[in-house]
Amino acid sequence: MSSSGLAIAASLSLLAIAGGCSHEQKVPTAAPPITQAPPPPPRKVATPAPAAEPPEAPKQKEDLAVFFDFDSALLKDEGRHVLQSVADAVRKQNASLEIDGNCDELGTTEYNLALGEERARAAKSYLMHLGVPACRIATISYGSQRPKYPGHDDDARARNRRDDVIVR
Repeated sequence: MSSSGLAIAASLSLLAIAGGCSHEQKVPTAAPPITQAPPPPPRKVATPAPAAEPPEAPKQKEDLAVFFDFDSALLKDEGRHVLQSVADAVRKQNASLEIDGNCDELGTTEYNLALGEERARAAKSYLMHLGVPACRIATISYGSQRPKYPGHDDDARARNRRDDVIVR
């Protein structure tokens, strides 16, 4: 090849190379992302219709409570009668008892816990006098922490000054 032919061939090569490169860089186009089918809408789970109120659980023979006067742990006659019936039932059934001492909201927490304990011990002592073994009687004081009767009036307070007697 002549020198002019070589020069032309070299020029053409350079033009091809230069023409193929632009000042802008071409970014290879990415393939469109693979799309998944949209998730199905959440299924609505049928919630069962609320059932009718369950029948009330059978209660014990009666709600056993021994009531006290304000600031007192002395048993009243009515309380002694309740404890007499409890003692009879415990002896027949060979059952055990829990006596929960409670107070109204008046007084400090510490005072009410101590008074609740005195009330529970008074009932336990009377039951032991009636022949119930001490090993069958547990006592606990809740003080004013578990009022059974809501309200802040004299009636509610009087009804919260009590021992709850639970036969097990």
